Amino acid sequence: MSLSFIASPPPKGRHRRVLSAIIGQKRKHHSCPELQRLDGKRVLVTGGTAGIGEFITRSLLAQGATVTSLARGLSDATDDILHAESIYMDLADPKSIVTAVKQLGDTPFDMVICNAGLVSKKAEISPSGYEKTFSVNVLGHHILYRLLMQKKMLVDDARLVMTSGDIYIMENECSADIPFDGTSSTYSRSKLGNLWQVRELSKRYPNIHPIAVHPGVVASGFAGSKKGFLAWLRTKQLVSEEQGSHSSLIGATQDLPRGSYWHNVFGLVDLPESDPGCDTSGSSKLWDQLESITAPYLQACEVKPTGK
Repeated sequence: MSLSFIASPPPKGRHRRVLSAIIGQKRKHHSCPELQRLDGKRVLVTGGTAGIGEFITRSLLAQGATVTSLARGLSDATDDILHAESIYMDLADPKSIVTAVKQLGDTPFDMVICNAGLVSKKAEISPSGYEKTFSVNVLGHHILYRLLMQKKMLVDDARLVMTSGDIYIMENECSADIPFDGTSSTYSRSKLGNLWQVRELSKRYPNIHPIAVHPGVVASGFAGSKKGFLAWLRTKQLVSEEQGSHSSLIGATQDLPRGSYWHNVFGLVDLPESDPGCDTSGSSKLWDQLESITAPYLQACEVKPTGK
């Protein structure tokens, strides 16, 4: 079935919007059309060896792309079965990101898929000195793509796909200074931050094609639920990890506008000005903060921050 790329507004109301994305999700989920051949394309995927990331990697490899995964968990299957290069990287540790980027070689990437993420259940401070969920989901990816940009490792009009999540609608702010205040709130803020990153990238770097995606609510997060409501939710409403990979594949390969937001149920979303994702002041402040934190690591990789 062909996809529509005509943007439409999401359901009104925060709770209604979240519920609309879950109930009936399996039958309303948008699947990625059959991919064209990707021979000669080089793709970088964070967390590309497990979960949703593994299915992203498999789909791209099947069409001839050369895929490199940056992940904490290095599996023998990556090279032997997936035939993808795998490099160790911990998004919570900026020094690890710098080390990983230095191992990527000089050939630019056509696509970067920022797929890896963390749902922290307790207050933790990462090696970066900031709350861990923020460090992994927001700061770590910012350091990564800024290093790639500075080292000229992205082709002109490279796709940069950022995994956000519609749960962001429950929050209004994202900052490195906010401490852990519960799993849901902390994670939701990080997903708002991811959407803001795409907005700022689109505004500041016209030679990059950034897209934010919502993969859907995936059943694997409720794997321990055997009875009751959560079991019904897991088996009847939530999508699989393979289905969850489709939003990133759509973002990476389909004709979506720069800076747009693709939702696995709603499709291309036209966010109203009142939406937290459209808070230009908040996104600009976050960007400036990320740039300030990132500057020393850009210097450590023997490049100078350009700053915009």
